[in-house]
Amino acid sequence: MAKDKTKPRPQLEAVREAARKSQKAAAAKRRRKILINILIAVVIIGLATAGIIATVMHVDAGKRALEYTGNAKVTQITPPNATSDGLAIVAEPGATPAADAITVDLHVDYQDGPSAQVMAYYIQALDDLANAGSIKLNYHLHMASDTSNKNQSAGRATVAAACADTVGAFAKYNAAIWAAASTAITAGGDGFSNSQLLNDFTATAGITGDDLTNFTTCYNNRATSAFVTAMNTGNLTTKVPNNTSFNKGVTSTPVMLANNLTVDINSDYSAATAAQDDKDSLLTLLQNTINPAGSGS
Repeated sequence: MAKDKTKPRPQLEAVREAARKSQKAAAAKRRRKILINILIAVVIIGLATAGIIATVMHVDAGKRALEYTGNAKVTQITPPNATSDGLAIVAEPGATPAADAITVDLHVDYQDGPSAQVMAYYIQALDDLANAGSIKLNYHLHMASDTSNKNQSAGRATVAAACADTVGAFAKYNAAIWAAASTAITAGGDGFSNSQLLNDFTATAGITGDDLTNFTTCYNNRATSAFVTAMNTGNLTTKVPNNTSFNKGVTSTPVMLANNLTVDINSDYSAATAAQDDKDSLLTLLQNTINPAGSGS
């Protein structure tokens, strides 16, 4: 009987079936490989995106840390010892001024070299006279140096000083800033670091416990930045009564006024032989400013 050649032999059928299974398995393997490659690509893209976002956030956080303005939603604080016109902060509000106490207005900039030189010489005598009630001492803090030095260091330091006033430590914190202030500012530098403003100066000023917590919150939120901005602008544009040199505002630093009259600190400082002025000689300088006729008596 002749073989039916229309039907495949069992061996051939088995080979064909094995080939089909192999092709099917290979196709499944290729699909799994493609899927794995897609998942790897997605993960890589996700990690790269997360890295980019993290880097951008880190850069933005670093940038914000060097700015003196804060979140617009933060409730702003006016320092409790700000003068009524908002142009200054009273240095020693707890002292009782004498009836004939001289009002001394200091216009200074934390990042201005000449201001740092003058403050190194006069600050102790000023504090002594203020604590004794011989003068009423007001600090008008300017920030023009931020523009010339291309940073916001003076602004951040002023915000910090105003925050120190909210915990009753302005004078000591202000002194700590001046002790660290440079007389030779480098344009483009970061100026005062956040570590100095948050840690070093608070330690020097004796700000601890709840006061430190409140100060830190105030500074990190830049909660006094609105006051600081207004103080700076106001001093630049507000006329000093009975003073023709500043009839449109005080636009330079350092400037010392005694009862609104300009104290010649340039000549006095240039003639200095000691490292610091004493309160008696400074008081004489202030008295001679407001009563020049009596200076020769």
